[in-house]
Amino acid sequence: MKTLPLHALVLAATLSGSAFADIVVDGSLNDWQIDKNTWVSSLPGVRSAFEDQTDDFLDPGYGGQSSDAEAIYALIQGGRLFIALSTGQNPLTTPGASTGAGDFAIDLGKNGSYDLGINVVNNFASGILGGIYASPLWAYGLWDANGQSTSDPDQVDKSHPTSLIGGNLVGTANSSYTTIGEAGYGIKADDLHYFYEVSLDLQVLYDAGWDGGELGIHWTQNCANDSILVSISGEGGSSVPEPGSLALLGIGIAGLIGLRRRSGGVKPETSSANG
Repeated sequence: MKTLPLHALVLAATLSGSAFADIVVDGSLNDWQIDKNTWVSSLPGVRSAFEDQTDDFLDPGYGGQSSDAEAIYALIQGGRLFIALSTGQNPLTTPGASTGAGDFAIDLGKNGSYDLGINVVNNFASGILGGIYASPLWAYGLWDANGQSTSDPDQVDKSHPTSLIGGNLVGTANSSYTTIGEAGYGIKADDLHYFYEVSLDLQVLYDAGWDGGELGIHWTQNCANDSILVSISGEGGSSVPEPGSLALLGIGIAGLIGLRRRSGGVKPETSSANG
């Protein structure tokens, strides 16, 4: 069996560090490096919010585990925004119904105005699954700003948009979600959880007026029984390696140069279109 030279091993170990981990949009939280007990991610650059409510009361509504918005994650990496969500609600719950799944709402200035919507579970007839919509038209939930149930459209709490009902299509996101509940997370190990993931090109955000500063990502069900919000900025979750990783990379390169010098010079390198 052939063995790699020392400099290759150093470089391989450096480049395989967590700072270089890739997110795959496949409905799995495994590559987000989630601690199943605490919902905390150890992946560098991830911003998260979590509140795993396990009784019948949610905020502001009811519904227990089937309406629980548990955790949301955001990461900016390689020129893309990645979003992941954990909820107790099956995304196949009837679209458009009050118990149905909502869509991701993006607040580009973190000012309470949701400028973009990502159509995760198609709630409107002309919508495209994974479509990103500017000037979004939103449905809202069953609650007013004081947490009291209401059917008055003028009284409903508009700080929690639920699902898209219209807008101008400006792009598409890679999108995936699970439809089979997975146990083993959170306080109650038997609770079932469903995962949503999307990724989109940052250029779509810039074209919509984002200045690279803080943005908010919101999700709730059509009833708005429970909502969750996470914030991230262009500087907050980049793919730039952490200082420790940069130091290791420097060590690897220094070792590589030293080995080449001791071997009597650097030989010309060849390149291949296949990498």
